[in-house]
Amino acid sequence: MNKLLNKEELPAKSEELLWQLAEASYQDGSPWTCEQFKQDLAAVDSHYLVLQPMEAFVSYRRVLDEAEIFNLAVLPEKKGQGLGKLLLQAVIQSCQSAGVERIFLEVRVRNFPAQALYLRMGFEIIGRRKNYYSHPQEDALIMEKKVRPASIK
Repeated sequence: MNKLLNKEELPAKSEELLWQLAEASYQDGSPWTCEQFKQDLAAVDSHYLVLQPMEAFVSYRRVLDEAEIFNLAVLPEKKGQGLGKLLLQAVIQSCQSAGVERIFLEVRVRNFPAQALYLRMGFEIIGRRKNYYSHPQEDALIMEKKVRPASIK
């Protein structure tokens, strides 16, 4: 059984492990550098949920009634086991508890497995960012999920 850790529970210098996991998980390697992970981990408003042993993680930020998912990474050998869904469910629940009404993310236009997961989880395509990604250069689809904050239920 996997244990879900938040940012505060991660060991010191976890940025290297997160970068390695992202590097292995994304088809074109990590979109972030190790230094970007280090800076993000230090940010007060960043949130991480990491499955231990280190097999998958999600990073996101909440600002008022909106949230944005920046990374969702699952090791290739663990894909298809529901880990991405589990992490997304945890993010959605956390956001609902915090009064978030909309969750956004970007995904590569050719990352069909991720798009399928996001659509199954209730995200909708709302736009496109031209040449958003590099290495290789590629457009991003902007996706949004509207959620009901826990206080409204």
